[in-house]
Amino acid sequence: MSGAPPAAAPRVRAMDVRSLAFWGVIAMSAFGLWTLQRNAVPAALAFPPSTALNLAVLLSCLAVGVWLARRVLRPVQAPPWSGTWLALMWGGLAACGMAILMNGRLLSFWSKALGLEASGAWSAALTAPLNEEAAKAAGVVMLAAVSTRLVRSAADGLVYGALVGLGFQIVENFTYGFNGIVMAGGVEPFAATFQTLWARIVLTGVGSHWAMSAVAGAGIGYLVSASGRSAARRVRVALGCFVLAMAMHFLFDSPLPGGTAGTLVKPLVNFAAAIAVYAVVRRGFRARWAAVSHEETAAGSLTADEARSLSRRGARHRRLRGFRSGPEREAQARLQRLQLALIEERIPERLPAEAAEPWRKAVAAARPAG
Repeated sequence: MSGAPPAAAPRVRAMDVRSLAFWGVIAMSAFGLWTLQRNAVPAALAFPPSTALNLAVLLSCLAVGVWLARRVLRPVQAPPWSGTWLALMWGGLAACGMAILMNGRLLSFWSKALGLEASGAWSAALTAPLNEEAAKAAGVVMLAAVSTRLVRSAADGLVYGALVGLGFQIVENFTYGFNGIVMAGGVEPFAATFQTLWARIVLTGVGSHWAMSAVAGAGIGYLVSASGRSAARRVRVALGCFVLAMAMHFLFDSPLPGGTAGTLVKPLVNFAAAIAVYAVVRRGFRARWAAVSHEETAAGSLTADEARSLSRRGARHRRLRGFRSGPEREAQARLQRLQLALIEERIPERLPAEAAEPWRKAVAAARPAG
C-alpha cells in the first residue's frame, strides 16, 4: 500500500445549521409540539396503560418504517441522518401542528356550507387532502431550502416525503389512540386504543400518509433538481405529483367505497400508486447513475469491477469482504465512499462535469498502490 496520507475529500455539509430554513424547521416544530401537547399530555396522564401501548407500538413502527424508507426507497445509498431526523421532526411536529389549526377552520366551514349530515360524511375527504398534504409537502420544500445537498433529485424528494409522512402518521396514530377511548365512551380504554392502532396500522397503514407524501415529495425533488429538463416541465411534474397525492388522500378519507372491502382496498390503491411513482423515480435515478458510472470508468476514477459493485449495497459489502480485515479493508472502504460521493455529485445533469474534479482527485489519491 502507498505510504502517502489519505487525500482530503472536499468538505461539504449535508445540512447548514446557519440557514434561515433550518431554524424555520426548528421553530415550526416547536410550535407543533406546543400545539400537540395541549391535548396529548392530559390524555396520556389520564390513561397510563393506553399511553404505554401507544408508545410501544408506535415507536416500533417508527423504527421499522425509518429502516425501510432508508433501505428501500433511496436507490444506491441511504439519505443523510441529518435530513432523516429533520423530515421526521417536520412531519410529526410541524405538519401535525399546522394541520390541527387548519383542519379545525376548514371543518367548520364545511359544516356550515354542507350541513351536518353531508359534512359528517365528506368533510374529512374535503379537508385533509388540502391542509395536510400542503403541510407535509412544505417539509420537503424546507429541506431543500436547508441545503441544496439534501434534495437533489426526485429520489431524494421521494424518500424525504415518505419520512415526513411517516412522522405525521406516527403522531396522528398516537392522538387517534386516545380519540378511540373517547369514541368508546371511556369504557375499556386499553382495548379501545388497541383496536384503533390495529385499524390504523395493520388495515390501512400501508397506504396512509407516508405513501401520499412520498408521491408529492418525488415531484418536489424533480422540481428543484438540476435534471436538464425545462422549468415548465418540472413544474408540471411537481403539480401532477401533488394533485395525485391529494387524490390519494381524498380516496383514503372518502366514505366511498364503504364497508370492510372499501377500508381494505383504498390503502392498497394508494400503495400501488406510490410504488408506481417509486418505480419511475428509481428507473430514472439508476439510468443516470449508470451513465455517470460509465463516464467515470472511462475517465479512470472507477475500474469496471468497482462500477459493477458500487450501485448495490450488498455488492459493495461483498467486495469489501474480499480484502483483508484491517488497514487494507479500511483503505478500500474509504475509496468506496469517495467514489460514491463522486457519482452522487454528478447526478444532477445540468451541473458541469468539471464541478466534480475535486472528488476525482480525492479518489485518485485514495486509491491504494498496486
